[in-house]
Amino acid sequence: MFSKKQILITSLLFALLFHFVFYFNAYGPGIGFLHNKFQYVFALASLILILFIYFGTYWRLDFIDKVSLRLYDLFIVWMFICFTRSLLEFRSFSEFLDFIANNYMGISLFPVFFLIAGISPKYFHITNKLLFIYLVSVTLVSIFFLDYFELQIFLLYPIFYVIVTIPLRSGWQKLVILLIAVLIVVVSVTNRSGILRIFIGFSVVIAYYVIKYVKVNKILLNVIVFCVLLIPFGSLYLGIKGQSVFQMMSGDDDRQYSQLDPYADTRTFLYYEVFQDLKHNDAFLLGKGLNAGYMSEAFETYNRPVVEVAFLQILLKTGIVGFLLYISIIISAIFKALSSSKNVFLKSLGLLLASYLIMIFIENQIAYNLLNVITWIVVGMCHSKALRELNDKEIYDLFRKPYIVESKRSANQRL
Repeated sequence: MFSKKQILITSLLFALLFHFVFYFNAYGPGIGFLHNKFQYVFALASLILILFIYFGTYWRLDFIDKVSLRLYDLFIVWMFICFTRSLLEFRSFSEFLDFIANNYMGISLFPVFFLIAGISPKYFHITNKLLFIYLVSVTLVSIFFLDYFELQIFLLYPIFYVIVTIPLRSGWQKLVILLIAVLIVVVSVTNRSGILRIFIGFSVVIAYYVIKYVKVNKILLNVIVFCVLLIPFGSLYLGIKGQSVFQMMSGDDDRQYSQLDPYADTRTFLYYEVFQDLKHNDAFLLGKGLNAGYMSEAFETYNRPVVEVAFLQILLKTGIVGFLLYISIIISAIFKALSSSKNVFLKSLGLLLASYLIMIFIENQIAYNLLNVITWIVVGMCHSKALRELNDKEIYDLFRKPYIVESKRSANQRL
């Protein structure tokens, strides 16, 4: 009989394996027998295991805040409703297979289940260890394929989170993370979003030390984060009024698009096309289902299922209802981490999630990949009362020497 911890870690291992195979096939030379739909065996195995934990175990005992738990369960229910809406449209098994074996459609929102991996302190050490091992191992593999365009930025997605763990790591691990980050920047400098995520990671590390040694006022920190989170909504308001923030930042409406141009506006037309499609189909409120696509003149298609902007993707597939539930879980996690955490690391994770919310209006595609899996693990960590109640020394020990924390717990239980 397997324990819940073993099942969860196995699910995470399958997710790691799928992420590597998927992007190695998409941006690298590929793995012959794992091309096409067969690679989704790993994703579906990961999904089945995490679904078993969600429906078949008492993991909710670790989720103390019942209001946030209800919101989370409501989003899961709404996600399955959107999933079922898509199933009802299919007329053959091949259509269903195309839907379920698609990283950006049938299983795109299912990384939200990995909140379970963050909510309990029992998974904290092993989860961080696995992510670091993956990062180092895949970096060594990717060195042999530096000539493949932007392969490293996708294979090494976990770097955005692993950078934030630098204050808890040993000297040699800090150096390894820095070298990997430099490698990614050098070989994938044209990927604006990937480089921005790395920059955000190091900014959060700086914020960690500022909070720890300068003693930033908790209320001030919450106010700053709240104001920052208002930026994308202010930008949306300007967009409704006909002013594109992306064009305002680029400073040139007539700039010719180029993948190598860091100032090119590649987002305004996406907002316009998706909004027009939702308006035409009267789907703003409820979305169009997880198989949804939109009519795009730019890409010359009547049904483009992938949107490069997470906000648009969530809106297209789950509507305003789904989007509000999605961000409410993350926002509550942010302010729990900033307001009630006794250790600085959880506060820094709150800042990381705040940056994620900003990024979903620019990039961060919703898909069954490590970007989204890790994001929801972090959401779980921020919602974990047990992790928030640890002080800096205890979170350090749990990260590097979990046996010390376990020994203390056993001693307290005996007393």
